[in-house]
Amino acid sequence: MRVKITAILLLLPNLLQAELEPAWFNSGMNNRDITFSPDGSIMLTTITAPRHQSAVIAISQRKGKTWSPLEVVPFSGSYPDIEPAFAPDGQYLYFASKRPKPGREGSDWDLWRVAFTDNQWGRPEHLGDAINTQGNEFYPSLTRSGKLYFTATREDTVGREDIYVAHQVEGKFIHVENVGSPVNSAVDEFNAFIAPDESYLLFGAHRREGEIGGGDIYYSRKTATGFSEPILLPAPVNTDRLDYCPSVANGRLYFTSERFGSADLTTMPGVEKAYQSPGNGFGDIYSVNIDAILPE
Repeated sequence: MRVKITAILLLLPNLLQAELEPAWFNSGMNNRDITFSPDGSIMLTTITAPRHQSAVIAISQRKGKTWSPLEVVPFSGSYPDIEPAFAPDGQYLYFASKRPKPGREGSDWDLWRVAFTDNQWGRPEHLGDAINTQGNEFYPSLTRSGKLYFTATREDTVGREDIYVAHQVEGKFIHVENVGSPVNSAVDEFNAFIAPDESYLLFGAHRREGEIGGGDIYYSRKTATGFSEPILLPAPVNTDRLDYCPSVANGRLYFTSERFGSADLTTMPGVEKAYQSPGNGFGDIYSVNIDAILPE
C-alpha cells in the first residue's frame, strides 16, 4: 500500500488526521516507538542508529497547538536507551536500557524507571532481579492497578521472545508470569501495550501463522479466563513490511512501520530526498483512530 508522506507524520488514508505540527517529528531517522504523558502534553520517542548500535530517548513538549523541537531527554544519551512508557498516573517513566546494572555485570537490555515530578526527571532506577535477568527485557507497559507487562527472553519462554506480566506490591515488582497461550506461541511475540484498565493487549509477532509479512500487530481481549485468541489487525496498520511498537493515546493507535513511501527515484535529487526523508524504510511513526481499527 502506498501512503502519502506529509511534512510531519506519515498519516494513514481515510482516517482522522493527527494534530501534530510540521517538521518536528519523523525526519528520516529511525524512530521506533512513542509514548505520551497522561495529560497529552509530553511526547517521548526513541531514535536509533542503524542496527541499533546506539539509541537515545528524545522529548517534545506541547505548548498550545505547537510542539517544541525534539531534544534528548536529560537522563539519556550516555547509554543505549529505548522504548519509554509513562505509567498511567504519569509519576514514572519506564524504559529499557543497556546502562550499567547495579551490583552485576552484563550487556543485556534491562528495565528501568525514572520519577517525573513537577516537570523534573529523577535518577533512573533499576527494576531489580525479579524483573531483570541475564536475558533481555524490553518494552514496559503499565496498568492502573500497577501490573507491568513486558517482553523478555527468559528460561521459560515458549518462543525466543515472550510477553510477561509482573505484579506490584508496595512499589516493588514480584511474581513474574509468562502470559502464556494463546498470546505467546512458538514464534516471537514482543512489544506489548496493555490498556490501562487491562481490557485488551496489543502486541507484535513475527512468523505467526497468517501474518501479512515482516512482523505484524495483533489484538487480544482480556476475558474472565485469560486473553482471547489474538486477531491480526488489518491494513492499513499491517503491511508486508515490519509493523511494531503499538501504543494508544489521545484516542489513537500509534505504531512504528518500516513501509516505504512513494518517491521519484529517476533523478539523483529525487533519490537523495527519498532516502533522507520519512518513508525511506527506516522506522516512522504512524497513527490511526483507535475506534476505527480495533475489533468489536
